Amino acid sequence: MTIKPSADPSTLTSETLEEAITAAMLADRAGQAHGATGKVLKNAITDLRTKTMRNAVRGDRIARKLSRGVDAIVRALVHSGDDTISNDIAVCAVGGYGRSELAPYSDIDLLFLHRPQVETQLRDTLNQLLYPLWDSGVKLGYAAHTPKSAVDFCKEDIVARTAFLDARFLCGAREIYDEFHVGYDKLRKRTIPEFVTAKLEEQNERQAKQFETRYLVEPDLKEGKGGLRDLQTIRWIYKYAYGDAVQTNAAMDKVMGAAERQAIVKAERFLWSVRAHLHDMRGRADEKLSFDVQPEIAARLNYADRKNMTAAERLMKHYFVNAVEVGRLTRVLCARLEEERTKRLPRLPKMLPRALQQDEAPGRPNLRIRNGRLDFENPSRARSAPRDMFRLFRAYGKQPKIDFHPDALAIVTEQLSSVTLAVRRDPIIAKLFSGILTDSVDPVRVLRIMTETGLLGKYIPTFGLIVGRIDYGLYRRFTLDEHVLRCVGLISDIYRNKLDIDHPIATQIVRNAENPMVFFIGVLLHEARWSLKEKSVTACEKLVTRVSKRLGMSDDEASLIGWAAARHLMLVRTAERRNLTESHAISAFAQSVGTRERLDMMLVISVCHLRVVGVQSWDEMTKRRLSELYDGAALWFEHGEKALEQKLDDRSVLVRREADARLVGWPERDKKAFLERLDDSMMRMLDPEIIVRFAMLARAAERDAANSAVVATPRDGDLEAIVYTDDRPGLLADLAGAVASTGMSVRTVQALTTADGKAIDIFIIQSPDGVPVEDIEQTRRLHGALLKAASTHPEQPPKLRRRMGDRRQIFTVEPGVRIEPDASEEATVIEAEGLDRPGLLYELTGALADAGAIIISSHISTYGERAVDAFYLQDRSGKKLTDPETLAHIEKTLFEVLTASSEA
Repeated sequence: MTIKPSADPSTLTSETLEEAITAAMLADRAGQAHGATGKVLKNAITDLRTKTMRNAVRGDRIARKLSRGVDAIVRALVHSGDDTISNDIAVCAVGGYGRSELAPYSDIDLLFLHRPQVETQLRDTLNQLLYPLWDSGVKLGYAAHTPKSAVDFCKEDIVARTAFLDARFLCGAREIYDEFHVGYDKLRKRTIPEFVTAKLEEQNERQAKQFETRYLVEPDLKEGKGGLRDLQTIRWIYKYAYGDAVQTNAAMDKVMGAAERQAIVKAERFLWSVRAHLHDMRGRADEKLSFDVQPEIAARLNYADRKNMTAAERLMKHYFVNAVEVGRLTRVLCARLEEERTKRLPRLPKMLPRALQQDEAPGRPNLRIRNGRLDFENPSRARSAPRDMFRLFRAYGKQPKIDFHPDALAIVTEQLSSVTLAVRRDPIIAKLFSGILTDSVDPVRVLRIMTETGLLGKYIPTFGLIVGRIDYGLYRRFTLDEHVLRCVGLISDIYRNKLDIDHPIATQIVRNAENPMVFFIGVLLHEARWSLKEKSVTACEKLVTRVSKRLGMSDDEASLIGWAAARHLMLVRTAERRNLTESHAISAFAQSVGTRERLDMMLVISVCHLRVVGVQSWDEMTKRRLSELYDGAALWFEHGEKALEQKLDDRSVLVRREADARLVGWPERDKKAFLERLDDSMMRMLDPEIIVRFAMLARAAERDAANSAVVATPRDGDLEAIVYTDDRPGLLADLAGAVASTGMSVRTVQALTTADGKAIDIFIIQSPDGVPVEDIEQTRRLHGALLKAASTHPEQPPKLRRRMGDRRQIFTVEPGVRIEPDASEEATVIEAEGLDRPGLLYELTGALADAGAIIISSHISTYGERAVDAFYLQDRSGKKLTDPETLAHIEKTLFEVLTASSEA
């Protein structure tokens, strides 16, 4: 008899699945087919995924439907197999599958429990079940134990103990499963403290690997802080401690009330919705909610754009607010579990420490120590006196080793509506908040918990509006609220003199301030514009000024904070996009700032902002530029324009003198001849060591009768490349193309010409992903490409291609070209802003060369996917480019280049 499997497994119904599997198994065994059973299962699972995702949107429903479908498949497979030991084996689902929580591409974990006497027959039976599942393409995990060996294994292995906690009977001998369950429950009851401690330690380690924050803008849904694993940890701890699931044990309201249990269900529902659709989109198990999938998932979950927030941004705000809630729930559960344990121990009441018995408010605080935790002494009074909530956090800031009692945090959460405008204007509360910022052991920790409870967002609504908000792009690492809190941590360290070596100027400013609180408030509110529908400088300044007054600042202090917070990027953008060897650029900047106090405030906010905002936003080059601009502007304020010009002139003299001294072994005549080729403006721009490297390169090239030479040197993780060659129109574009052809990117370039017509182009070049350049072969390729381009104009344009993993193209950046005729006395400055891409600088500089413009200086700035390149332009006679027709043509041409970038 010829045995054939079902012809079309994908059309199977639940009633015919078992028959199809049986037929396929018989065909495989009889040698009439190979892998037929696995094919039936594969089609059944694919069909299950497709139908489930088509008919359900909510993640919890998807997870249950998938689990029920896999249950049916596993049962059909077991029933179709060899039944000789079916009465001696129990098939169980464990882990996420045991909880009936399956995403489309989740692992399927099975536990086979068996009687000891069938151990020799077990292998063949398992092979009949497992091989078809492996052939189907699912990721399968399994274990086989007797009930006793399973419990014994759990004693030694915390991972198994966690997975088996969620064991769920599927089919086979129920009494074997019941025997295991009884043994496991005995183990559970006597090892609760051990399990809880292990799970919390595991959570801390996991979160440390995930960068210790729930606020990374591309979070890991499963393992990140505030993600599904944290929710599962809550459930594991609760179930292990009380033997029941969170939502079913209503008798345990004293540990986790109905509202908190419902909050867990709501948080899980959202995360599972995102996870299920992420799996379905990727066609594989993927837990990272990266930028490229966020818009599509937002559309699937019916998020829509709003006036000031895209659908993807709304999705991510919901995610991060959800993560904050998960953090709060984790804190509450763990605190209450600990309290339940301590209640069973004889403990004497503890007095409130003396340091916590007074603060900035009148009278003794309404606080006590309850079971080793900080609580309200009179809860009823706390519910009617909003100051008590702030005094609670003020006390915690002084002694954070005394953690909050969960009941105290619950009162804070339930009384948020009492934080009215009158409370926000209370000067006593403002003083308490000032103490929290400036006098807490760890102000960031205090502010985070205030954020989790919602108190900080209610007290400062402009902060509440940015909680969970992201600046959609590759530049920032964190959500806006997390960014601000980390900046507060930096200003706190500066204030406490912990960063005096890294930031001596900022430290001196803050330490010498009459009221350091001004800087704390400035940092706290520097992202306030994100809370506004109209993100103008004027609107932001008015908002921050108003909030600063409420927080206890004087009119002058509030005005200072408002001005600086609304313009906190002015310092760094000027430093990155202007030639700081021109006194005109520094003077214009200082005039726009207006006062030394504003300059100081702007520097402090800039340091804190740049240290946190992006992976590559702070380095030695950025630090040097900020310092140069700050020092020049400070000198302008103190002694005026002439003093600034004199300083720059003095610099050219000092640099020339230092370079002369460093050219050891050179005959005086040769030194003099070489240095005369470099005018004073070049001396202002270059450091002595660069001049020496250029001198050595030029001398060696001339001795070798070479028209061109290149030297590449590692510098602070980047590469410094000095190109020496005959100057020609379009040279900078050729060199930029050479860099792009190697897959690297230009960070800055100085294009200079000696008195005898030789070009000196000094590049700072970095890898596209910002990691240090350490590959010697990569450096060799760069050197060869630059030397070839310097020697002769390339006949063909460079081959430009996106590197793997380049995600800039998934974003859009509005292109723009700005002509700044007054930014320099010697050149016209043109800024080109748009979506970055490989070879963008090459195309921009090529367009400028074709238009007849000479680039005397180029300043490259990159903010994630956004590029802003500033060019100092002269005409071919060496004069400032002013011709209106030429400028209009350049503007149009550059805009076309940028538009091509945004549409690529």
